[in-house]
Amino acid sequence: MKEGSEFYFFKLRSKVDSLQRKYANNEIKAFLKLVWWLCREFFRALFNFCTHSISRRLSKRNGDNLKVAVVVTGGIGDILVYAIAIKELSKRINCDHSIDLYTDAKCRKITLDFVFSKANFISNLAESNFWIIFKKHDYDVIIRMDRCTSILYYDSKYIEKKSKWLGDFCKKNKDFFVKHYKIVEHSPRYHTLVVQWSILNNRTRMQGPDQCGLLGIDNSTHLFLNLEPENMEILKSFGLEETQYITMQRGINAHEKSSESTRMWPIRHYEKFIELFHRAYPNIKVIQLGYSNGLCKSMDGVDVNLVGKTSLGELAVLLKHSLFHLDGDGGTVHMKRFLNGRSIAIFGPTLEKVIGYSENINLRGDGCGSWCEWVSNDWDSRCLRGFKEAPCMASVSPEIVMEAADKVLGDRKIFSYSVEENNIGEDKIPDHIFNKNPNRRIKIVDVFNKGGLSLAKTLRKNFDDVTAFDLNFQFDSFAKAEKDGLTLEYGCL
Repeated sequence: MKEGSEFYFFKLRSKVDSLQRKYANNEIKAFLKLVWWLCREFFRALFNFCTHSISRRLSKRNGDNLKVAVVVTGGIGDILVYAIAIKELSKRINCDHSIDLYTDAKCRKITLDFVFSKANFISNLAESNFWIIFKKHDYDVIIRMDRCTSILYYDSKYIEKKSKWLGDFCKKNKDFFVKHYKIVEHSPRYHTLVVQWSILNNRTRMQGPDQCGLLGIDNSTHLFLNLEPENMEILKSFGLEETQYITMQRGINAHEKSSESTRMWPIRHYEKFIELFHRAYPNIKVIQLGYSNGLCKSMDGVDVNLVGKTSLGELAVLLKHSLFHLDGDGGTVHMKRFLNGRSIAIFGPTLEKVIGYSENINLRGDGCGSWCEWVSNDWDSRCLRGFKEAPCMASVSPEIVMEAADKVLGDRKIFSYSVEENNIGEDKIPDHIFNKNPNRRIKIVDVFNKGGLSLAKTLRKNFDDVTAFDLNFQFDSFAKAEKDGLTLEYGCL
């Protein structure tokens, strides 16, 4: 990125502020640290300028592809949010291009493999983002995605020749960086400011990487998780193939070091809810999910405990087929949403208005009047008001969650009708359904078969809500279905 004087001014001011705070009682040390930082920045800029000039003269491009690198970090929920942004980014770069994805740990590489395994808009998945420092000039653009998007480097002249849209995207995100340096550069320490900015600008967590609005992300923007057929065996293994069930988890993610967090609903509340749920719905099983026994305590009363027994792919299958998922603010709630499912999500330290999905039932108790995400470095391990148990979470009673469960299950109005047994031709099916059920707002589910999407398209012209199923998962299929106003899901009836 061509870093101008404005950029350096804001960067310098931020550095001076941080040194003044850190060494408030030692001005000489603060001054020496500042001198060292200025020298380092000078030689870094000089090195970048020289290597850039030399590499551009010596390098021979393999074709005219525009090369993009994206650096990401975080848990499964974060990666899914970034995946939407990367998909929309790729869709809008109106020239031949490739996108390489970098992360910072082997466990996160497993998450990337799961989310992007059949994504045709990703060229390569790399385990470590450290080496990108030395591979900088292999790329025309290097983007980092966190709560916001930042442009680490871009070759403005070359990009503007190839993709005017991408050039505009880089420039506007650079301008945003200069204006909002703290919330972009100092993640996650300034996530509180990111949340406040989101509230002021009516933005959600999913729209975070699209802070300039150029990716067009809103609540209707979808990403479809890949379900591999072999992972369906998990249902058969635990007798869930022909059983209705709900899922629940009490944990944050695999990167946490503790089995307790202020974002977790109390375990006694979970167990009381399980008791109430079994009493109301004795034929629906309760399944407990989780990364490991060390991070997710077992709950009394569950029908099947699968903590530590599933891969990410198997976890997705279990979530996909559950009637709803119950959790705090965690990755499985994001997964359930991207599987076109619904969750009951309980919020406390984090703000449901920003992080929650409109499809879900997002609950917040009256035990505390404020959210506190990243107000301190240990906000998710202890209550900042000094309570042993976070009152924001504890004040959501099992009875309140039970009311939400009744609502989710009551919203499922099931109407099944098959035209196959009547041997009706495809062109006659819309009229036949309408005669039997004269309501064009009904939900229609169509099996995706040899005829492709033709029947689903015909039905969509006559009815408002049509879902097609595809066992041959292809991102192109989903794109085509989306253009025709269809909902396309992986699997079969």
